[in-house]
Amino acid sequence: MRPPIETRPPFGLIAWAVISLMGSLAFYAAPLRIAGGPDLMPMLPLITLFIWSTVRPRFIPPIVIFVVGLLQDVLSGGVMGIWALAYLSAMTITRSREEEGPTREIGPVWIRFLVTLIIAVPIAWGAGSLVIGQMAPVRPLLIESVASALMFPLIALLFIRRRPRGAFGS
Repeated sequence: MRPPIETRPPFGLIAWAVISLMGSLAFYAAPLRIAGGPDLMPMLPLITLFIWSTVRPRFIPPIVIFVVGLLQDVLSGGVMGIWALAYLSAMTITRSREEEGPTREIGPVWIRFLVTLIIAVPIAWGAGSLVIGQMAPVRPLLIESVASALMFPLIALLFIRRRPRGAFGS
């Protein structure tokens, strides 16, 4: 008989968290263009960070959020620190709402993700605008935000499930 998840060493889950974060960064760096149109790639690093922060918050300390943001800046060719600042700010604000306890139901988790997205994108846009000295284009971020909001439930369903309760699920 296997020991409960809470007592098993978390090395496999930590490895899975690292692999999924690196994979999300790699997929984000290879945008999908349809007929020369805009990038249709959702913000996979933010989605992955948020999911792991919901499922296993201790695996995603602030330094991990910062490093993922910096790696996203490097891979996207952006100004260093923009996404790190946006992700740290958004995740800090949304993590402070832990008094209702973590939930694994998709509706409340999706709403919390939308709040995180609504915080992160304007911070990234504002910081980027300040750095380049003019208003950054809004359309690409808006397209990524809508794609992220629509793709989140599909991705989250793979990772956020309610655990069965009872004799075998406790």
